[in-house]
Amino acid sequence: MSTIKGVLRMNIMPKFILSLACWLIGLGQAVEAREQINHVEQNSFDLFEELGGKVGQEGVAGAFVGVHGDVLIVAGGSAFPEGKPWENGQKYFSDGIYVFQRSGDGDFTLLKEEKLSQGIAEGASVSLAQGVLCIGGQSSSSLSEQVVLLAWSNGQLERQEFPQLPVAVKNATAAVIGDRVYLVGGQSESGALDQFLALDLSNKEAGWQELPNFPHPVTGAMAVAQMDGEEVSLHVFGGRAKTTGASRTTFYADVFRFCPSRGKWEKKKPIRLSGGESLPLAVGVAARVGASHVVLLGGDSGTTFNQVEDAISQMEAGDKKAQVLRDSLWMTHPGFNKQILIYNTVTDSWFEGGTWQGSPVAVSSSVWLNGSLLIPGGEIRPATRTPKIHEVRVAVSPVFGWLNYLVLGVYFIGMLLLGFYFMKRESSTDDFFKAGGRIPWWAAGISIFATTLSAITFIAIPAKSYATDWRMFMFNMAIIFIAPVVIRYFLPFFRRFNFDTAYQYLEARFNRAVRWLASSLFVFFMVSRIAIVLFLPSLALNAVTGFNIYLAIVVMGVVTIIYCTSGGIEAVVWGDVIQGIILVGGAFIALAFMLAGVDGGLSGFLEITAEQQKFHTFDFRFDLSQPVFWVVMLGGLANTLISYTSDQSVVQRYMTTKDEHATGRSIWLNGFLSIPVSIIFFLLGAGLYAFYTSNPDQMAIVNPNIDSVFPQFIVAEMPAGIAGLLIAAIFAAAMSTLSSNINSVAAVITSDFYKVMMPKAALAKNMAVARWSGIIVGVLGIMMALVLATWNIASLWDQFNTFLGLLTGGLGALFVMGIFFPRISGNAALLGVVGGLFVLVLVKNHTDLSFLLYGFVSLVASVLFAWLASWMLPNRKAIADFTWKGQRV
Repeated sequence: MSTIKGVLRMNIMPKFILSLACWLIGLGQAVEAREQINHVEQNSFDLFEELGGKVGQEGVAGAFVGVHGDVLIVAGGSAFPEGKPWENGQKYFSDGIYVFQRSGDGDFTLLKEEKLSQGIAEGASVSLAQGVLCIGGQSSSSLSEQVVLLAWSNGQLERQEFPQLPVAVKNATAAVIGDRVYLVGGQSESGALDQFLALDLSNKEAGWQELPNFPHPVTGAMAVAQMDGEEVSLHVFGGRAKTTGASRTTFYADVFRFCPSRGKWEKKKPIRLSGGESLPLAVGVAARVGASHVVLLGGDSGTTFNQVEDAISQMEAGDKKAQVLRDSLWMTHPGFNKQILIYNTVTDSWFEGGTWQGSPVAVSSSVWLNGSLLIPGGEIRPATRTPKIHEVRVAVSPVFGWLNYLVLGVYFIGMLLLGFYFMKRESSTDDFFKAGGRIPWWAAGISIFATTLSAITFIAIPAKSYATDWRMFMFNMAIIFIAPVVIRYFLPFFRRFNFDTAYQYLEARFNRAVRWLASSLFVFFMVSRIAIVLFLPSLALNAVTGFNIYLAIVVMGVVTIIYCTSGGIEAVVWGDVIQGIILVGGAFIALAFMLAGVDGGLSGFLEITAEQQKFHTFDFRFDLSQPVFWVVMLGGLANTLISYTSDQSVVQRYMTTKDEHATGRSIWLNGFLSIPVSIIFFLLGAGLYAFYTSNPDQMAIVNPNIDSVFPQFIVAEMPAGIAGLLIAAIFAAAMSTLSSNINSVAAVITSDFYKVMMPKAALAKNMAVARWSGIIVGVLGIMMALVLATWNIASLWDQFNTFLGLLTGGLGALFVMGIFFPRISGNAALLGVVGGLFVLVLVKNHTDLSFLLYGFVSLVASVLFAWLASWMLPNRKAIADFTWKGQRV
């Protein structure tokens, strides 16, 4: 382990691989001009004109805006319908509540009109599942501390009072994360505030709670809740404030992030234009886009605002000409910020996404409705509103190309031919499930490696490393520590007794009930895993290629079912070897292209990643809710032990070589392969981070999850043909895991159930059951994956490891009980599994323990419960040959 630490600290291996990748493509070569990835489309529609009255004349600014039940709700707002300030006109505060529905042609129809208790504007609003929450604001007479929920239900507008604010404010900004509404800053009667409040929607009676103050007083800031790579955090942009005694208001370009898990504010890079200069901005519009971006539109930079303040100061000092200057500045105002600014919350980088078409607005809000960002009304110049609603849509048109599809087609045809080639050699279930011991040890090792390296890994490890750092790296290194344990204590039982499946050992050690429980758990887990492995890569591919998600699921599933049920485990293993080569080769090629696109090449890559600590691997804090060293290692050791001792898709490889020694060599080969390959995949994540820091405009901002980042890079940045090969690598990773899963489930159903219940069945009948069970399980997995296509999952790797820990901990515990705890009986083992599952459910629902430890908790709890139960239900079966003490080494 000290050797691994030394290598990582000195970055010898990463630098060597990076240098080799750069040599392959030549850093001196210019990167080809790229097409624009993101296309911002804009439209304007009539909204307020049909209302008539004061609101209908020119619209309003500072209204409460939200969406509930697929309708747009606009409430309150202000305007100057009877004259501008330089005409001695007075500000009008609207008390109207308007409910609009959008038709298919884009127009808005008024469904309902009601009244607020008073005219009010410049409050904060957020859209909740329960309705639109309207917070604070200003009326014609005072500021407000009221908080009201407006909900649209069965064609009626409902209102509900929420806890009041501790201080009446206007121009605060709000956002929601989970069940908590956050409120930042605002202007009170005494001036700008640095307050930071939160309201727990699950415990409203507790009222608004004070949190660590915002770094400085601010009003008119813009708050957005968005994923930052590790969690959904609160991002606050710009704002303004006038300090006591100052003659001018300060406009800020600052960006601050609040991470709920850490409970503190962190300063990020300021709002900036593409040229690098910072841009102060207040009372603009901010909205989350996709999985990790925020868009800023409109807003005031403060230049003319400060000039007006100077003129007002001169008026107060007795300068009679200053009023003319003030009025002139108002009337000739150049308008607000026209740049559409886009911020990546992971790379902390900015780029310009275009310009506002028409007159940009300030003092407005935005909401998402059916894929469109809507901005109703707003101020286009001082005291001048717009009656329009502005629509912004971001389009990404991925073009995969015929050459890429051709490469994919050749790959799929090749896999089918592979299955048919080996079909003629499968004459018995021993051939079908064990390949008659014909598989070389090195092929079995690569097959184990390819099986555990699924498409989830191929997509999710680079995404995880891109979004965070290398703290999860040691999770993949656990196999180095587990391999000798598996070879010494577990492998002999699987090889020496020549079991058909891993679970046959459990009947010999415990009883048939334990064997069938384990087999049933495995079948359920595998069907679910097949669905997940089909669905998640298809989701990522759909996001970046436009490839139909349902078609991707069906094609992957059907091709895999055909070749693995035709050619048996031999086709699976040799398919794994081919797919493993494609995976690793594709990773090298992608890394080379990433480095070519980073400003400064290899040195630029190292500078960017070092500055952001992207190679941070060892975190020795004692925080069991985060991926610190202790959590990663314990979780990695437990999950690896579970997979390599109780997962039939892995254990089945142990049976395919000629003897136990060859199997041991294959396990070690798999372990040693994990080191360089893990480094490569984590480097891909760091490479993606550096690339998109250098080229922030090249990332598709509408990607629905961060896991799409690597497939998107492949499609957008790689040449045609090579992109098809790398997308084939993703399919290869998925199909490698799928084929293993389907074949292993077929083995379990045939050997653990059918052969037990039908011991005299003919060989042909056993083969038929083997093939049909594989087909049925594969079809079930496809159907479940099609259902999962409606889910919203933030991180593939996180979700997969959560699932792994929840379902397989007890399965692994049965083998640990059987080998190391002779006093545990079959009945005690059953009670242990149930107890462990109960504990794990409690831990998941009532603690913040990291999901990485679920496998460890389940494993330990199951063994502990079984051991305690064994004092009442001790083992009385002769088991000397089936525990570690009885092995003949």
